[in-house]
Amino acid sequence: MLVTALTLVASSARAQSCSSSSALLASLPTWNAPLDRRVSLHVRDISLRDALDRLSADARIRLSYASEAIPLDSRVCASFDSIPLGEALGLLLRGTPVLPISAGGEHVVLAPSEAPGTAEQRERVPRVLDRIVVTGGAIEAPARRLTVAMNVISGAQLSSYAEGNLAQALSDLVPGLWVWQSAPTSLVAHYGSIRGTSSFGSSYPKIYVDGIELANPLLITQFTPETVERIEVIRGPQGAALYGTDAISGVINIVTRHDGSNGGPSTVARSAVGAASSAYVPRAAITQDHAVTVREGSGAQSGSASFTSGGVGEYLPGAFARHTTGSAGFRVVRSRLIATGMARMFVSESADPSSPLFRDSVSATRAGQVIPQSVREYTLGSSATIIQSERWTHAIVAGFDGSRLSNLADYHTPLPSASGPDLGTAGGNANLATLRVSSVARLGDAENLATTLTFAGENSLLDFRSRLETDSSQTTSDSTESSVVRRWTSAGVAQANVSWRDAGYVTAGLRVERNDAFGSNRTVSVLPMLGAAALRDFGPLTVKLRSAFGRGIRPATTPMRETAWFDPRGQARLLNLAPEEQSGIETGIDVYVGKTFGMQLTRFDQLASGLIQRVAYSTSNDHNLGSAPTAAGYPQSQQPIPAEERHIAYVLQNVGEITNRGWELKSDMNLASLALSGTFSTVDSRVRQVARGYIGDLRVGDRMLEVPARTGSVSAAWIGGGWTSSVVASRSWDWIDYDRIALAGAFSNSTQTDAQLVGQELRNYWLKYSGVTRLRASVGRNFYRGLSLTLSGENLLNRQHGEPDNITVVPGRTLSFGLRAVM
Repeated sequence: MLVTALTLVASSARAQSCSSSSALLASLPTWNAPLDRRVSLHVRDISLRDALDRLSADARIRLSYASEAIPLDSRVCASFDSIPLGEALGLLLRGTPVLPISAGGEHVVLAPSEAPGTAEQRERVPRVLDRIVVTGGAIEAPARRLTVAMNVISGAQLSSYAEGNLAQALSDLVPGLWVWQSAPTSLVAHYGSIRGTSSFGSSYPKIYVDGIELANPLLITQFTPETVERIEVIRGPQGAALYGTDAISGVINIVTRHDGSNGGPSTVARSAVGAASSAYVPRAAITQDHAVTVREGSGAQSGSASFTSGGVGEYLPGAFARHTTGSAGFRVVRSRLIATGMARMFVSESADPSSPLFRDSVSATRAGQVIPQSVREYTLGSSATIIQSERWTHAIVAGFDGSRLSNLADYHTPLPSASGPDLGTAGGNANLATLRVSSVARLGDAENLATTLTFAGENSLLDFRSRLETDSSQTTSDSTESSVVRRWTSAGVAQANVSWRDAGYVTAGLRVERNDAFGSNRTVSVLPMLGAAALRDFGPLTVKLRSAFGRGIRPATTPMRETAWFDPRGQARLLNLAPEEQSGIETGIDVYVGKTFGMQLTRFDQLASGLIQRVAYSTSNDHNLGSAPTAAGYPQSQQPIPAEERHIAYVLQNVGEITNRGWELKSDMNLASLALSGTFSTVDSRVRQVARGYIGDLRVGDRMLEVPARTGSVSAAWIGGGWTSSVVASRSWDWIDYDRIALAGAFSNSTQTDAQLVGQELRNYWLKYSGVTRLRASVGRNFYRGLSLTLSGENLLNRQHGEPDNITVVPGRTLSFGLRAVM
């Protein structure tokens, strides 16, 4: 992004000074009202958007501009007192093709300028690393100073995915992160790899929306693109020192739009209807995706509201999925205050029948044995940033997130359980209230030695209740079991970022957190982070070397595990399981040529311990359906058992230690109207040590299940002459998972004993999957007055199964026609 500054640029834009700019001001013209109003501003390293909004609030004017013409997320450094608004805007916008013009009354327009820039302006090169991001710090700061690998997905990029499919966008655009393509009837995300594995079946990043933590990250499978400004992604445990418990795999921060309409109300409406082929039904399933978004106000004071709905029809007998999302937000900017607020509600319902690859699944569906499952999620919160002075900034974030799950099917066991209490569907609710207060001090001279100190305190209350609905015909016990957990978390954070001449950076942070969910033997965790980076500009070329270490922790008891991963009896608490932990280092190099070319290469080496697996065991001898086994031994029957009398249950166990090592590569190239992008990742996720008493199917040296050895993607997009087109191909290679079809057959075969379907015997049903390729494309035409038409295709290779196992079925080739209007 373009580096803009009010003050003179030292040594070829390498460092920016906040000293006086009186010499430059003397050459500027006089201004007409309201551009003659006096304004003051003292800021360091904030986004151009915030600087413009604070100026317009201070001058009490309405500022309009085309966001495409201005690098709003570039960093600025300004220091002046009581100068005309026109001069201040002219200085902020140096090097950009716009000029401030009075439009009458209180209105100022940043109009396009065709005048050639000065030699100094022409030398200023848009730089990717100079964009402002919020992930990795308590307040916004330049990505230039980050010592970890971060990737950013824009709202425009997300809009090219049907229904704002966040899972597919992450797989395509972020190296080292792969989300399995789940059936649309599945209401939770299924992460295959985030630099390897950090759990069994429930690896996930910690997710925030505008700084508000979500109680159940697995529920975020899609997000309305029109409401998204950008999505910032950090992989690995390096972010845990700032974000705390559950950031063991990484952090995703969704930043919503608050840019107003630069005038009267603005409405964006879109509607898409398509057809999905399927080999399992006689006719194509109808797909729908509709959305309306309304904005009003300016950058200094804005509000928005959005509503979306969509779904897919019967691509399998009895299957359907439909969803509805409503959201609203506001932003108010004053000279020393920026306040935002947001509210979001997501409702989804689906019927998820048995896979048609299983025997008798179609007849079971027709018999009415498919129970609809549902999810309700709601988020409410606000934040305030108080600029006390040029050196001190304070921020406060308060939020609430909750979810309600009902009748979720079990996706995380190798075979169905035959014991009564383990047969059925799970659900429950989770509510998370958080309050975070932080202060940031900027000390020193930005041109030489500068330090940013961050101090933060955080409190949260997590309340979750799990519920298991069982088949009462299989047992004489109560058909509903539940548990209630309340967890208080308190944490303090201290972090220091030291920079030398804006070219060398060191980051050190420490988080001390008290959390009762860590187990009876520990309630306090200490999460450190240490990183360093060196950066050099050679004209338009920027080269950055970076390295960082971090450590993260996840309690054994989480909403995901108890409400969406079937631990309704709270085994994680009853067995006093150790928390899951991960620590490691990443080292990499970033190379950018302005905004034309970018390359990011990262090597990571991480050690995960205490990962929790649901281990199958037999209860055939004593039929004690509710008891959990001990490490001393498990009852095993050696007699053939009819399928309807099997007694196989599950217990949670800490596995041992897992190593996650690999490489990540991402590259982008922008050539006029053509944009090319690609990612490639390798990961070796293996068992290093098995815990004492573990009776599952893993051994030392084994590869972790469901983790692809390689993932990659390539994409191309072209814009020109009113046409837009894009094509994206992504692929995962080489992973091991269960042969679930063979397991289902063995489970129903009376010649197989219970002992042959649990423990080390499950290794006989491991299957190596060679890989799967996803292909999608779209072409669109823009017409007059904001009207556009788009034809898009998903799953163009028409592959309905193959990931992550051999029973998951997704819709086939899907073609849709969409209409979008801006009013």
